[in-house]
Amino acid sequence: MSDIRENEYIDTQILALRSKYHEIQSENQPVGNEIQIGTDRAALYKADLFGGACSIMLPETMTDMGAADREVIYQNRNRPQIIKADRERGAAITFSMLPQTGGEEQRQVSEQMAVIRSDMKKIWKQNVFYDTGEVMAENTPVAWMDFKAYCLDGNLYSLLFMFQTQAQTVLGNFHCSFPIYDIWKPLVLKLLTTIQAESTSIQIKSPEYSDGSR
Repeated sequence: MSDIRENEYIDTQILALRSKYHEIQSENQPVGNEIQIGTDRAALYKADLFGGACSIMLPETMTDMGAADREVIYQNRNRPQIIKADRERGAAITFSMLPQTGGEEQRQVSEQMAVIRSDMKKIWKQNVFYDTGEVMAENTPVAWMDFKAYCLDGNLYSLLFMFQTQAQTVLGNFHCSFPIYDIWKPLVLKLLTTIQAESTSIQIKSPEYSDGSR
């Protein structure tokens, strides 16, 4: 048993070093018209979100998920309003406009993310929580955190991120299978810097949320 745990520890360290290497490699490379995904390059396009309230550059391989797949994969009726998926690589990114509860405008996104992280650690004790950080997009800060979740069909890597647009809070979630997270993490962090958010105070109706579970 000790050998198994030791091997798991070594594997975790190797993955961490690989991820850090990819992050450093891409750190000083500006986002252009293309982006490297593993050994492939993919063209980028500007994805307008929530009627143009904000946007982000995404690989052209990430397209809107069909209605049937949305209902099967995201069974909670409070599923994200926007879901973009790269079916071939098994990765997806989602965007949800959060309902306002009154205190978000006074609280920085990094503080809001810290609250989410704390709550998640209490509820999903089996998850492994990694880094937190904040990147600066064109005109707005974007807070993020990442973690590993255990699923029936394998481990899932998720990178949550949050930013403000038009006095509303947008919560995003990138996820993929855990073995390829070191390819995607630095790429997603780079894409977060391309977010453009409108700052004018336009009211956007938030979806009604229930207590239904996924």
